Amino acid sequence: MVVFRVLGWLLLAMAVAAVVHDGLAWWAEGSFHLLRFGDLWSQLDARSLAQFQGAAQRHLSAVLWTWIAWPLLRVPVLPAFLVVGLICLWLGERGGRPREHAFFIGSRPPRRRRSRGLS
Repeated sequence: MVVFRVLGWLLLAMAVAAVVHDGLAWWAEGSFHLLRFGDLWSQLDARSLAQFQGAAQRHLSAVLWTWIAWPLLRVPVLPAFLVVGLICLWLGERGGRPREHAFFIGSRPPRRRRSRGLS
């Protein structure tokens, strides 16, 4: 379950980065628009996006590109990272026993007390 928590926090950090990017773009351009997966991918590596499109159309089907891959690339990054990150954190918190909750370090097992005196 630790993997889900780490992935959740990573996705929430990426959502914060997307908010900063969108805010800076709004300030610079004067118009607000959310960053999409296709835009993010093309900013990171435009060549691999073109290769993916060509491979998907060539090997799978042009219909799969048109009806599945293209709409997924048009999804805004901020709500997607936010929702998936919160779901991962929720899945990481599910467990069989009740735990103490701490905001930054996650859940931890209860402390054992030392016995005092001679017994």
